[in-house]
Amino acid sequence: MLLLIWTLAALGLAMCALLSWALYALLRMDPSWLGDLPGLAQRLPYQQWLDDLFPGWEQLLAWAVDVAQWMLGWAGAAAPVVAWIFFALCASFVLIGAALLTVAVKLLRRKNAPARASA
Repeated sequence: MLLLIWTLAALGLAMCALLSWALYALLRMDPSWLGDLPGLAQRLPYQQWLDDLFPGWEQLLAWAVDVAQWMLGWAGAAAPVVAWIFFALCASFVLIGAALLTVAVKLLRRKNAPARASA
């Protein structure tokens, strides 16, 4: 059981590393690519349905693109720090969870162990 817990913890750490790398890559991208989204939204197949369901969605999309460009521009300068902080938090959650599960397994094994007969 302990082998399974710590194997899953190692896989969790690998996932944390991959997610941190993906976050770093996303933050380092030029935020100008977001400017293409309103133009792409004009070619959506169900535009009338969107207009009926969400009136003003194009203005909301334009505002969201502006905010996202500002946020990515701001966070892009601090991308290494943000990625390391994300990795540290993710890894600490994985390791704390694995440690708590290890303690729980140890306590349950001790509690359920048969009493030894003294000779």
